[in-house]
Amino acid sequence: MTVQELDLAGITDSGLRADYIASSQLFRKIGRGRFLGRYMMHPAKRPYFDTFFSFVCYIDDLADDINLSVDVRARRLDEWQRTYLAIAKGEDLTSEHPLSLSEQTDAALARALVHTLRTWDLPYLRVPEFVDGHRKALTTYEYADQEELDDFLETVTLLPAIWINQIFEPISEDAEELCRHTITAFQLLDFIWDLREDLDLGRLYLPLDHLARFGLTRADLDRQIGSGYISDALRELIQFEIDIAREHMNAGRSWPQTLHPTARIFMETDIQTHDSMFPEMIKDDYAFFKSPRRGLDFVSGRMIPRTAKAIARARKANQQATRAGYRIRPPYRGTEA
Repeated sequence: MTVQELDLAGITDSGLRADYIASSQLFRKIGRGRFLGRYMMHPAKRPYFDTFFSFVCYIDDLADDINLSVDVRARRLDEWQRTYLAIAKGEDLTSEHPLSLSEQTDAALARALVHTLRTWDLPYLRVPEFVDGHRKALTTYEYADQEELDDFLETVTLLPAIWINQIFEPISEDAEELCRHTITAFQLLDFIWDLREDLDLGRLYLPLDHLARFGLTRADLDRQIGSGYISDALRELIQFEIDIAREHMNAGRSWPQTLHPTARIFMETDIQTHDSMFPEMIKDDYAFFKSPRRGLDFVSGRMIPRTAKAIARARKANQQATRAGYRIRPPYRGTEA
């Protein structure tokens, strides 16, 4: 993050600027290819973009760190949530002992996130719902039906999606519903793409009643995915899940057109990236599931040229918006909780 970006956002407090810089550095470290998405945003919006996605990635990583036990991961989620709520409520974080590196990271991210959410008039005291969803998922290893999975999606996937929709400055009342469809499609695609990885972690995100529809069990998936062989029944299940994801994608495809032009190209590129997953999974008779591989993102081999073009297009769109008088909303300056 640059000084110019903070200046354009109107963030002047030195301590808060340091928190935003720390959050951006964290996003660069853990955000993988998604970090490049910041360069599709207007420079004045990048501090908020970096902080929000850093928050989502950070909580995801705390919950998914396979090097830590479930108990330790749950404790780290608790620690971050306590820090966040203390800052959100204006409580004193002073300690008799110097803060550890993880405590410093927790606090900086929490301060920047509270400011981001308050700037955009978002329900900042609902953040624990997102953390609670991840905490619950730590000990949930499968979902009986779509209703159970939908509960997970509402808190872990769609709650932050609705918030980022607001930061993207919707210009239509339809934006939120389109956002829900698009982000649901993204998540369902990830569940299908990551089947082998999730099974290795002891998790399954395809509802069990979907498996039963095709005469399959979880053990069948565990045995076949990545084995070099998949049955006709598994092909049918995979296509069934892909079709559900595609329905959501098609239903939400016009979401970018309901956003301010300064956010539109990012979402168009993200949709294109996820669209490319459909043919990859079904080509050569579903060969992908015989030997699964790493997911696609903005820095995947075939996506790099597309990402570079999107950044160039976004730069022109953002410059045009500036010339037309675009100004980011004023940052939150209150001190009360």
